[in-house]
Amino acid sequence: MGILFIAAIIILLVRIIVKSSDSNNSQNSSSSTIRFTESIEERGIRGELEVSYIVDWVCTSINAIPIRNLYLPWPDGSTSQIDELIIAPSGIYVIEMKNYKGWIFGNENNQYWTQVLYKGYRGDSTKNRLYNPIRQNASHISCLRKNLRWYKGPIHSLIVFSDEAEFKDVTFSSLDVYVLYESDLNRTVREIDSAYKDSLSENEMNDIRTNLLQVSSGTDSTHHVEKIYQRLAEKEERLEKGLCPRCGAPLVVRTAKKGPNAGSRFLGCSRYPDCRYTKNID
Repeated sequence: MGILFIAAIIILLVRIIVKSSDSNNSQNSSSSTIRFTESIEERGIRGELEVSYIVDWVCTSINAIPIRNLYLPWPDGSTSQIDELIIAPSGIYVIEMKNYKGWIFGNENNQYWTQVLYKGYRGDSTKNRLYNPIRQNASHISCLRKNLRWYKGPIHSLIVFSDEAEFKDVTFSSLDVYVLYESDLNRTVREIDSAYKDSLSENEMNDIRTNLLQVSSGTDSTHHVEKIYQRLAEKEERLEKGLCPRCGAPLVVRTAKKGPNAGSRFLGCSRYPDCRYTKNID
């Protein structure tokens, strides 16, 4: 209980310090037209710290092993980064963090979700796209299974949004997928742990940890970023040649027949419906 109490105090102190920093910067700039705003990078770091404290807290309570910022290799040499991973008696938890504000709209089967920053944040409402985080985490889990081919136990996919976000229309049906707020993470992991108790022994948990650390050795954030830029460059090269950046098949010009974009032209993969890549034509 002492460790849990200390973790709770640390989380509270982080929030108090951030709020105090916001207040001090606002007062110091009262004579200026510029208002202090926490940068995206700073907000992201703060969100990661808070989630990490919660993960450490819950791991202590359920006798689990946490691993964070894990880089796992794909067969092609690229890597998959897992924000937070928990190895527990109830299985493996793969956590993808999304530190977004505003309204969140999305379906498990959509390629992209939508973030709406409504009036009050930046004046006029704005919409931003984000890649479907359920698909993103499914890719992480696929990479995880390729590196743990012998593992047949449960893997739980947790998409954790900031408490500053609000789910307006988020739907999913897969039983192993959870989309939740940061403040619900502790409760959700405990509920899953209760339902899947004794899925792994202590020896199996340690074997998984050892294997993952072995396959991830030699890969880091620099290698991960380099591979991302390499893949982006390859996609751009395919586009310049009139090829689908996903599968390499020729792109063809099509016209939307229905929906809000009816009548507009776009590039589509010639392998549709096997490949559903599209690109608007300006």
